Amino acid sequence: MASIRCRPLVLSILRTAIRPATTATATTTMRHYSEKHRQHSGPEFATTVDSLKQAVRVGKDEELSNRQLFSRLKPDAKTLDTLDMLQLGTEKRGRFERRKWFRYNEPDVKLPHINFFAGALTAESFPAETLPEIGFVGRSNVGKSTLVNMLCGSSAARVSERPGLTQQINFYTADNDFHLVDMPGYGFAYAKEEQKQAWVPLIESYVRDRKRLKRVMLLLDARHGIKTNDREFMALLERTGTKYQVVMTKCDLVSRIDLAKRHLLVVQETQKARNCIPRVLMVSAKNERGLNELRKEILHTCGLGKKYLAMHKKKEVIARTEYMEQLDIFKETARPKKRRQ
Repeated sequence: MASIRCRPLVLSILRTAIRPATTATATTTMRHYSEKHRQHSGPEFATTVDSLKQAVRVGKDEELSNRQLFSRLKPDAKTLDTLDMLQLGTEKRGRFERRKWFRYNEPDVKLPHINFFAGALTAESFPAETLPEIGFVGRSNVGKSTLVNMLCGSSAARVSERPGLTQQINFYTADNDFHLVDMPGYGFAYAKEEQKQAWVPLIESYVRDRKRLKRVMLLLDARHGIKTNDREFMALLERTGTKYQVVMTKCDLVSRIDLAKRHLLVVQETQKARNCIPRVLMVSAKNERGLNELRKEILHTCGLGKKYLAMHKKKEVIARTEYMEQLDIFKETARPKKRRQ
């Protein structure tokens, strides 16, 4: 009778002992591949902790945790103004705090509708290079397929809450003007270990040998910033000489101040990269914020600015001017806060 009662306890102990090993195996696939090619890797990127220590002044006898360093980090004022204008990031307001009666009427940028036309499990099955290509890559569950759909107002890319649904390189054509390429996510994924081990060499062969690849959009979760797997993939892109640009996703899940701080750290960590575009974009596919800036980057990169962005610059200047005028009125009529004596 006692052995029967102890059986659930033994099973729970065995489960907790086995679980970390499987998770570690799933998340270290790319790390083993990068160690294999470390002698040919590019420059080493600064870690988030190093960037925090450089940005925050700490006393000689003062020992602070990473969370305390992050809380002391001062966000960039211009970045906060941009986030406020684009309504990116969450913001807590008091019950009686004054709210803005206006908003930035950003002119829309539309991309052509996309259609799936090819999928590749091996390098030999890549389609012919006929149009400029923009690649999307990032950690599993960072929102690659969702972002591709929202950019083009389509549902061609399959979306799932389970990480690792995209298990091949998917090619989408946009009205015979350019191709969007959705690559498998690295890191933790619900897929067989053999499949995950084959993903990284497949992606490397694509970014290294594809001549019409104009740029790779490296997606980062705004809640976490650059993680170890991201740095390893950035080193891969540096090694292959591939131009890439960092895009921070899921900005609707981060407070506005923390988002500005995380943006500052990402900029500092990528400023030494030779092939990284200096401008770091921030988007929210759920709230459809910041997507127009990414659409413009894609069109300009593919040489389609004149075709799709005619008169857009003039409309954008008018919208920004109207917003700044309303903002000045809002600041002038705001009541000054009374200080407690």
